[in-house]
Amino acid sequence: MTEKVKHSKLFLWFVQVLRVCGRELLLVFRDTGVVIFFLLLNALYPVLYSIIYNPEVVRDEPIVAVDDNRTQESRDFVRRINATQEVAVVGYAANMQEAQEAMCNKSCYGILHIPRDFGQNVGREEQTHVSLYCDMSVMMRYKAFFTALSNVTLALGSERMEAVVKPVLNMSGSIVESRQVPVGNSAMGIGSAVLLFILPLVLQQSMILGIAMLHGGSIERRRRNGGRDPMAVEASPGATIIGKMMCHQIIYVLPVIYVLHYVPLMFGFPQNGDILHIICLAVPFIIAVSLMGQTLSAFVNERESVFLLFVFSSVVFVFLTGVSWPRYLMSRLWWLVGDCVPSTWMSNAYVLMQSNGASLYQVQHHYWMLWIQVFVMFVLAYLIERFVNRRRYRSWIAASEDKPRILTRIDMAKNGVG
Repeated sequence: MTEKVKHSKLFLWFVQVLRVCGRELLLVFRDTGVVIFFLLLNALYPVLYSIIYNPEVVRDEPIVAVDDNRTQESRDFVRRINATQEVAVVGYAANMQEAQEAMCNKSCYGILHIPRDFGQNVGREEQTHVSLYCDMSVMMRYKAFFTALSNVTLALGSERMEAVVKPVLNMSGSIVESRQVPVGNSAMGIGSAVLLFILPLVLQQSMILGIAMLHGGSIERRRRNGGRDPMAVEASPGATIIGKMMCHQIIYVLPVIYVLHYVPLMFGFPQNGDILHIICLAVPFIIAVSLMGQTLSAFVNERESVFLLFVFSSVVFVFLTGVSWPRYLMSRLWWLVGDCVPSTWMSNAYVLMQSNGASLYQVQHHYWMLWIQVFVMFVLAYLIERFVNRRRYRSWIAASEDKPRILTRIDMAKNGVG
């Protein structure tokens, strides 16, 4: 008899989960704002970001040479710079003042200054210096100028060393060979380097914003109906959390495949990872984000407050992934904060898979950290649902029974009416 009771309770619990999931699906597709966050944002934002970063590299950036040496060595150096794919020498300037005027007129974005003793130092096999001035308004220009200058100076230094050492050692071949072998990001493009970190973050932010907006809508309905939500399903806290999480998993099946697989395919980003391994990695990620969104929803009291509370966090989460600054160089505080965000682990594992061809086994640390976050986020969401949200709902119901219009007046006051 006891086993039958247990089975019946378990069956009723599963029924509650399914009812919550079905109710949540209904609420999602009846709410235009949530549909925009869950579907339209995931469809458009990755494409928009990818278009902005295309083309991924810059070619033939204009530069002006100021040759104070005017020897064969200096002219050869300028020709080598002009031969690189990153830089195009558009002309010579008589002095630095003329070159600066050309830069101010946007005729060029860089100045190459060759000093007067350049040829003399090269002839004596002494160290010489070349100055590069560039417009720093766009970092990609600086990268192009610096790459071209570095490659040319390394090649020239290797040739000079070979000319001196080869007769002494009676050897053939280059003494020092400089060769760029890009690993993973074969195009050496900024889009391939940055967008792979951004794509999982788009999924995370869209889900958090949608979940918070749904919760804000429930709060508003409760204010208008004496603390009760007419669209709510009577269920235990655990069934409510898991039912909502199942709804989010169902909705995000197609966005996950589209964002993590088809967007890199459309724009030629690195695709060295196995799609099945990526999907396996995305499962705990989506669950953790769903539970994180339900936890953070406790701070939402109106649908509009979503934009004030969570939209700005996108920039913070981007930096915490380590895309612009290595995580191991961050302070301990921000390093720990980053560990608490699902996108940090997902983005780094996704980059390792897509750029370096890592398998799920090779990113198992990130994978298990996401499952640990699932457990921690579930505990937090359960505590929030049981001891914060439901206590507040009960207090609203009790207050409405004493003063039926109290919640309506509070809602009107919040909106500046009455």
